Order: sequence, then C-alpha cells, then structure tokens
Amino acid sequence: MPGTRNTLIAAGAAVVLTAAALILLPSEENGPAAAPEPTAEERARATAERMAAADIVDVPVRFTVVNRNDSRLPCNSDGEEYTLNGHLTGPAGMLTDSDDDLAVTVYQHGQAAGEWFWRLDEPGFHHTEEMALLGRVSLTLDRLGYGAGDRPDGMSMCLGSQADMTAQVIERVREGDYTVEDSETGPDRPPAFDHVTLAGHHSGAQIAQITAYSFDGPGAPDALVLLGWSGTGLTDRANARFFGGLASCMQGGVPADAGAGPPGAEDTAPAGYAYVDVGRTSYTRANFHDPSTPVASLAAGLQDRTPCGDLGTQVEALSTDTRHLHGVEVPVLFAFADDDTRVADGADHVALFSGAPDTETVTVPDAGHYLVLEPGAADLRAALADWLEGQR
Repeated sequence: MPGTRNTLIAAGAAVVLTAAALILLPSEENGPAAAPEPTAEERARATAERMAAADIVDVPVRFTVVNRNDSRLPCNSDGEEYTLNGHLTGPAGMLTDSDDDLAVTVYQHGQAAGEWFWRLDEPGFHHTEEMALLGRVSLTLDRLGYGAGDRPDGMSMCLGSQADMTAQVIERVREGDYTVEDSETGPDRPPAFDHVTLAGHHSGAQIAQITAYSFDGPGAPDALVLLGWSGTGLTDRANARFFGGLASCMQGGVPADAGAGPPGAEDTAPAGYAYVDVGRTSYTRANFHDPSTPVASLAAGLQDRTPCGDLGTQVEALSTDTRHLHGVEVPVLFAFADDDTRVADGADHVALFSGAPDTETVTVPDAGHYLVLEPGAADLRAALADWLEGQR
C-alpha cells in the first residue's frame, strides 16, 4: 500500500484579506468615492511590473501538437495539428543560468476556465507568480478549445485526445522542443526539463490522471498534483450543471466566443461549445466559498465555454478511470476544498491510487471549488512547494 499523509492547512489569509478590505472602505458614509476598477490592461501591466521587480521570468511559449488519441480513454478526435499557447514562469536564475536538473510543473485548467485560472491578475492570486516566489517553475497553457489557443469545432476533441496532447507537451518540455518568445529577460533557448510534474484542476486533473495511466516514457509525468477533483464524489449540483451543459451540446452548442442568445446566421465560427454554469451568479456560487469577493467577480468575467467533446466524454472517462487508476505509479498530491459544491468523498478517490508509491492529501478550509483563488491559497501553495521539493 502506498504511504499516505493528510494535512489540513490553515486559512489565516482570510483574516488578512478581510482587514485589507476594511481599510479600503470609506470611513464615513459621505467619504470620497471609490477609485475606478483597473482595466484588464492595467492589471496585466501591474503583474508584469511585480514579476520584473522580483526577478521572475514570464515569457509566452507555443507548442505544436496533434489532436490524436492514443490514450486508454476511447473517444474521437480530428487528428489535425494545432498550436497551444501559454507561458513559462519562474525565477530568472533557474531559467537563464542553469542547464542541469531543471524541474517544471505543467498546469492543466479545468472546464469553464482557461490558462487565466493560474494567472489571475490580482496580487496574491496569480498562482504561477506566487510559485515563482517560492522557487518553482511553472508552465501554463490554454488547452485546445480554450482561451488564446486554436478553437476548432468543439466536438473535434475529447478528454482522451486532451490527455494525448498533454503527453506530447510533456515530451517536448523534456526535449526543449517548443517555441519561446524573444525576451530580454527570458532564456536564450527553450529550457529542457529533467523532472516534470503534471498538475490539474477539476477536469484538468482528470486529464492529468488519464495521461499518467495511459503513457510511458518521455510523455509520462514524474509526479501528479490533482486539485478539486474526485470522480467518486461528484455532487448533485455538479451533475445538474454538467447535464445542463450536455443538453446544450446535444443541440449543437454555439461558437466559443458567441454572445448571449443563439448565434446569428452571419456567425460562421465553429460551434460545439457550451457553458456549464450559466450566468455570473451561478458561476460564482458554484466555485467560490464567498461569491461576493472581488476575486470571484474578476473570475466570473473570464468564464470560458467548454468544448462539447470534453463534456461528452466525461462520463465514460469516470468508468475508465475506475479501471485504470491503480496503474498510476508516480507520487500524487491531492488537494481538496472543504466547502466544494462540485466534488466530495475525496478519500474514496484517493484510495483508487493503490499503485502510487506515495500519496499526500491537503485540505483547504473555508474554500470553494476554485481553491487556488480562495484566501487559503497561500497555505496551499506553501504545501505544494514543499511537496514538489520532496519529489526531486
């Protein structure tokens, strides 16, 4: 049996954030009006300035992948070549001055999110910036069908092909076979990494574990981090939203960037995409312990539609996982939120990883499904950084 350790991390950051919020409130009813909210461009510029001041490299990267499926999850994909866009983020000294024994964590976002989930332009909640401050290198990407990447018909991909493309990314990361945008502060050439940890949130975690039990050799991860996912404990609320999105997909879905209402006749963009949470209120209540926070509001404006191919293969993936998770033979860190409305019964899910040499579980108190964007995220990151160091 694998060694197992459970840790409950504190949420002391909540007190700090509450105090900060009170400081920002006017002291009198007729006090000065609040400053206008910064624009997206201003937020991004502030993030870049913080990272530059902390000597953190943050450079755009591109990967060429084929949307094929050689995973253990049988599902259809179009076999076409696409580009995945993302960022490589880490301490400058590690990415520009060293060629030996480099380690990276490759992050997979879940449904309804994109790469932005790990890169929210809000101080203290930009995950890869904060991990760089803890000495860790991160690679984040928009998966096929999301964000800044290619968006083909949403039925042209599936969770199995997403896992295959993940294995392709891991192999290229090991070989340094990808494109890094020219930068004065970035590396002269794409770094090749000796140790690759694969981390995922929700359906990104499901893709990560499919990758781990499907592929051997250079495309396989050396360790797994699974956040906010339990295939054995999907809640009624999660299922209701899932089947609502699936119903939209059965009607063909809409283009990924469609506005409200049905697409017009002039809209020729590929369809096959659907919201899992319809509307800001539904989205924030489903994913945050406190849906009224500024972070929840910021995330709500960034919600992505999910490719219908991903949604349509999730039920089959649950059954496939049950048959194959015992074959995961790398260390696994599990992270759960104690107020998650989407997943529960984490211990039952952890028990399926009977072949893992070591498992560890951390629980974030007073946190919802988006646990990396909750007040306890700082403690979660500290636990993650310590665990990653132990895998070297």
